[in-house]
Amino acid sequence: MKSDAELRIQIRDEITAQLGSRADDLDVQVLRGAVTLTGKLQSEGEKWTLCDAINGMPSVTRLTDDTMVVAETSGRLPNADVARPSFPPE
Repeated sequence: MKSDAELRIQIRDEITAQLGSRADDLDVQVLRGAVTLTGKLQSEGEKWTLCDAINGMPSVTRLTDDTMVVAETSGRLPNADVARPSFPPE
């Protein structure tokens, strides 16, 4: 069985492999094999894939997923017309 520090390194490596530069958006805590993930992901699919990979690691005894899915936006609404107020004709 791996130590908590070794397991955390293995999990960080998996996160980096899956998310690349966005790996810094997640934090990993490990205590006696129990893993807690916090931070932001861009999709439910990303969340499920990552959790499945971590749950499949032999030294993981439990996974608490406290991540949030936050879609990355350009700061602009997809349809700017939706945000315009509508006034009745005079």
